[in-house]
Amino acid sequence: MKLLRVFFLLTVVFIPGLFAEAAFDEANKLYETGKYAEAAAAYNNLLNSGNKSAEVYYNLGNAYFKEKKTGLAILNYEKALKLSPRDADIKYNLEFAGSFIKESAVEDTVTKLLNSFYYYLTLNELCVMLALAFFALMGLLIYRLFRKDELSYWFTFSFSVIFGLIFVFSVLRIFENENTRSAIVIEPSVEARAAPLETNPASFTIPEGKKVLILNSRKDWVEIFLKSENMKGWIKQDAIAEIMP
Repeated sequence: MKLLRVFFLLTVVFIPGLFAEAAFDEANKLYETGKYAEAAAAYNNLLNSGNKSAEVYYNLGNAYFKEKKTGLAILNYEKALKLSPRDADIKYNLEFAGSFIKESAVEDTVTKLLNSFYYYLTLNELCVMLALAFFALMGLLIYRLFRKDELSYWFTFSFSVIFGLIFVFSVLRIFENENTRSAIVIEPSVEARAAPLETNPASFTIPEGKKVLILNSRKDWVEIFLKSENMKGWIKQDAIAEIMP
């Protein structure tokens, strides 16, 4: 009886994984033979069955890019990057696909550098650094209780500043992560309006693949914000797809 239970548990744990691996390999073969639409459908089936990974999203992005569906390609590269933020291949393909977007405004050099610095570390990495800085600071404070020399004072002061900066960065990033919803425009060209009404004239046009921030929603409309252009407007909800792996 015990052997049967062990066998059953092994079957439950390993068999679904083997099927998923076989399905992933089959989807890759479809991609390699140039059947990009079929490959995309196969990758989507994997995702819908709960097999969400950076590799599946990345390959799905590649399949969509080959189909010239830039918006869907960027969407899936973004999802892959959320799961594997240090992957160089994902970053490269995301940047390459992004170069096909017809931007109406480009970030200036200073803003780009500041954003690169601000987002260089992932949220998890920031939390690890915060914990390390906290323990280092606690160690120095305990040390200061026994030896109040000038060197320990400056070490303690320096780590207090470092801990404060990392803490502020972490709080800002956590708040942004919890309160900001990002999405990608997946239609060829989307007209944004001043109000959620078809009768309102278009205020500006958003290109496919553009990343937007979701501010509000009303029925089948969403209010979006373009960070680089500092513009906001209402668009149809089905024109975008939220970045949520």
